Amino acid sequence: MSRAVTTDSTTEAGHEVLPAPVAAGPEPAAEEKPGSRARSQLMVLLAVCCLALGGVFVRISEVGPVATGGYRSLLAAPMLLGMAMAAARRTRANAAAATAAGADGPGTATRIGRRDQLLIVLGGLFLAADLCLWNISFLYTSLAEANLLANLVPFIIAPLCFLLFGDRLPWRLALPALLALAGLYILVILGTGLDPRHLRGDLLALATAVFYALFLVVAKGLRERHEATRIMATLSLVCGLACFAVAALLGESLWPTSAKGWLVLIALAVTSQLLGQTLMAHAVKFLPLQLAALFVLLQPVAAAVYGLVLFDQRLSLVQMAGIGVLLVSIFWAKNLLEGKK
Repeated sequence: MSRAVTTDSTTEAGHEVLPAPVAAGPEPAAEEKPGSRARSQLMVLLAVCCLALGGVFVRISEVGPVATGGYRSLLAAPMLLGMAMAAARRTRANAAAATAAGADGPGTATRIGRRDQLLIVLGGLFLAADLCLWNISFLYTSLAEANLLANLVPFIIAPLCFLLFGDRLPWRLALPALLALAGLYILVILGTGLDPRHLRGDLLALATAVFYALFLVVAKGLRERHEATRIMATLSLVCGLACFAVAALLGESLWPTSAKGWLVLIALAVTSQLLGQTLMAHAVKFLPLQLAALFVLLQPVAAAVYGLVLFDQRLSLVQMAGIGVLLVSIFWAKNLLEGKK
């Protein structure tokens, strides 16, 4: 996907979507230099614009929407494998240096057991379902709505953790959740006029948020035991293979027929997967999290601009009102979950 949620555990972009590496301890705040705040804000804006391009490339891709998601995951896998091998080499070098100095160094990477292997497959399937549904939704609803509805993850994570782990429900989310329901009613019911085609796209985008929340729950458990890029490399492979299997079952075109078709897939991987995620992960280290989260909510706005300019997707006043209410509810919920007033 091309979503982005600025939390300490993930950068949700998307579906691309790479959990950040786990630090060994608290990371000191980056020293702010003159002009660095402005540069970081520009980087976040560029990242948001890159992430919002995902739906554009899905709509113009020569292969089917599900197959496009498969290519996106598989094209990211080699990069993640390289990062994982580099991290493993650094870990071994640090351990050797610490041993030579007579100190306790960082341990080597733990072996992935049978249970975690099954969790990786499960997480990859959740991520594949997320990508499949989200990419298909672009064909039925507007880019803005698909990007926005897929970002309702904060309201799904809490009840999921309650059902799966018995975590206490954060009742402070009740008010923003009610506001989100009001926004959904305005956008999906009043805004679409219950048009079956448009409603189908909105429901697919909502289902996307559910599967992405399930993926985050699995990924969080795996990250507590293993290095992030190592897990994500395997998850991306599972996700890509699952997407291609679904695309074949749906009878989608699986192979680009021209150089332009390949360029579209490469551009998708470079913009949404590489540039968007990398710029976002770097910039949020130099910005207050609340400010970064506010910038991330501009992603549906950027998608709306792309949809209007490229595909003549015009939003009614009712739809814009629903989007506004949903943006406020998501920002409110994120601040509550991050412990802010």
